[in-house]
Amino acid sequence: MDTEETEMLAEVLSRGIGDKFLNMAPTQEGPGHRSCMIYSAMVCPFLGGPEARRGQGANSYGEEIPSGEARGHKGGVVAYDSCEFRETPVGSGCVYGHPLELLEYERGEDLLDALKEAVDADTEALTGTCPPWLLDDETAVEAAFLLAMRTPEETARLKAQRRMAEARRKRQKQAKASRRRNR
Repeated sequence: MDTEETEMLAEVLSRGIGDKFLNMAPTQEGPGHRSCMIYSAMVCPFLGGPEARRGQGANSYGEEIPSGEARGHKGGVVAYDSCEFRETPVGSGCVYGHPLELLEYERGEDLLDALKEAVDADTEALTGTCPPWLLDDETAVEAAFLLAMRTPEETARLKAQRRMAEARRKRQKQAKASRRRNR
């Protein structure tokens, strides 16, 4: 995150009110693995340094972000207690829960020790197994992603379509049985 958001969250966490702070605004930035997010903040041209500028403009939920906008003198990597993809009044996106941790930095290299610690922690946690769809089944990965991205309205619409299809199959089966009896 940029300077303004980093300073605001630092204040929230320093006051010990992170469990009361809940930002309901959606973001286009999805969640990520902690080590990967720290690494990204280190190597991303925009996130890596205070003199960085946006290479391209963007539109984030109606707010125009111009090309050339600066990140600012400070950046941050935040851990939240939860996140979900949902529809909001301004559009669908990722809505995060309560902030748990903030790693503030000026330059990407300031995060090197945090990255080493995170990778070491990951290495210790590698004793478990992962679901098969995380390995080499691209179809299963895509299906899991699409399921996670559905809005409540889409889920309800798909359930209604399934119920209608099941009712149609039941009617067809009953009609077929009726034709057999009438022969």
